[in-house]
Amino acid sequence: MRPRDHQMFESQVSATLTGSVARPESLISTRAGRVVYHARTTPQGMRQSQKAAGARVDPKLLERAHACIAELQTFLERFRDTDAGLTARVLVRRRQTGGRRGPLREYQSFWGALRLGGSWDSAFGCTEQGTPAFRRGPWEEWPRLLPALTHLDPSLPMVLSPYCGTLLHEALGHALEAEYLAHSPLKGRQGQLISHHDLTVMDRPDLAGLAGSMDFDDIGWQASATTLVHRGILVGDLSRGRGVWRRASFRDLPLVRASNFMVRPGSGDPDAWLAGMPRGYYVCWLQGGNWLPGSDRVKVLTGPVFYLEHGQPRAYLNWTSIEWQTLDLLARIVGVGRDFQVDPVVHWCMKQHQAVPMGLGMPSLLLRGEAT
Repeated sequence: MRPRDHQMFESQVSATLTGSVARPESLISTRAGRVVYHARTTPQGMRQSQKAAGARVDPKLLERAHACIAELQTFLERFRDTDAGLTARVLVRRRQTGGRRGPLREYQSFWGALRLGGSWDSAFGCTEQGTPAFRRGPWEEWPRLLPALTHLDPSLPMVLSPYCGTLLHEALGHALEAEYLAHSPLKGRQGQLISHHDLTVMDRPDLAGLAGSMDFDDIGWQASATTLVHRGILVGDLSRGRGVWRRASFRDLPLVRASNFMVRPGSGDPDAWLAGMPRGYYVCWLQGGNWLPGSDRVKVLTGPVFYLEHGQPRAYLNWTSIEWQTLDLLARIVGVGRDFQVDPVVHWCMKQHQAVPMGLGMPSLLLRGEAT
């Protein structure tokens, strides 16, 4: 189903803060405008055209952005007298589809990371209720002065923290987008068991307060939850016509995109996994990832990775890259934790040079090692 004709208004203020917590440097950018979009079907396929025009940013949005910056600085007040380095972003946006009386979407948040000498980077953001929060995990209690790992042994099991949602977003989300299905490693597997029976994965634009939340998408179609994997069985995809059209800005053409990518909690106990592993790895978070359309492989860039023996850290890597074959990765999931968390950090998904913000949430996952 092709996108329908529509118009959309956008107004956005973003800010980047870097440097010391006490005296950060800030850079504020704005954009606003209106687009009128047309699509028609021809013998050669769908033809899209649109006319976009810039506009003045609503002064009230600028006021809200400055208030959000002030809230961020209040949240970090306790670190003013430390040597912590700060990298943070603020986003305040408003979008309206279907004319001035059409459905209105608003979002604002801040997120970033503190770098403290002698300790791990501390990432933070806002919960779906707008409450500031840090990422939390067992690594906070683990020593940093550990031997360095030289490589990862693929035969060992691995526990992924709830801040590793990028992995399944890349492996499942992009591979199930409408235009990629024909050459996806998941083609023809609808109704088949592809992973652990505890694994349920959904796209949730209906969740309130997250970066990808929306009642209507960027072309005016109603958005709703879509189940992609139910108890390990592939049951859905991100098809056109389901309220999945998003654009990076009013000047960009709409594309089929995920919104808030969620893995539902399972029945596993991550503490028991760690204590019961004679040898294995723990991944604290992921920094990014990618899936090349048409390929059967997914690659991620990690944050700290710990080598553990019976739950005790023995060595670590600051970061590394890991690559899996998509179907093998899904088959390696042997546990889904009950410790579901929505990542307070806003994630940005790139597709065809368009970056859109989204929410990620999942519990810990247990992956078995590669068979030898």
